Parts: sequence; C-alpha cells; structure tokens
Amino acid sequence: MIRGAIPDDIPHNLQEQILLQDAKAQPAIMIQGGSMRPLGDAPRLVANYGGQPEDWYKMASNQTAIIEGAVVEIHWYRNARTLLNVEYKIKRTYPKIAPKNQ
Repeated sequence: MIRGAIPDDIPHNLQEQILLQDAKAQPAIMIQGGSMRPLGDAPRLVANYGGQPEDWYKMASNQTAIIEGAVVEIHWYRNARTLLNVEYKIKRTYPKIAPKNQ
C-alpha cells in the first residue's frame, strides 16, 4: 500500500524557521536517490507527485545548527527533472548519553 503525501514539518522556534528558509534558498546536498541508489520512498513520491522513480532524490541542507542541545538539519525530496521540492523535514539529532558506571 502506498501512503499519501507527508506534510512539511513546522519549525518549533525562530532558529529552525531561519534554517528552513536558508535550506530552501541555498544549494543542497544529494544524499540518496537516482538510478544508482534508488529511494525506498520513490514509488510513493511518484504516486503523489509524478515523475519516474529515478527522478527522485533525498536532499539535505548544507547547513546545520545546534538548537536546544540538538544538531538540526533540513531534509526533503527533490525531483531532479522538474526541480519540485516536497516534504521538508526538520531532523533533530540529540547526543547520546553514556550510561553511568556503577
């Protein structure tokens, strides 16, 4: 079963809002997709937005920020033929805390 479109994440604060705006305005990094490393989500993206599976790439912002203790970056999907950008996600990575020795 193919799921529908996933709405864009909503920034929690001004810093995340600025990071999202910058990601939309600046060059990005292709982290997966195309015919060499196809996306698992490609069939869903094709069903919802069109194109071919090899047209879709997962993108990442070229900037990160530390916000409230988390490393924050923006991810989304791009159709390389149409340049359609969809499903912006705010990825927050919190540091792992090592267990205390007893």
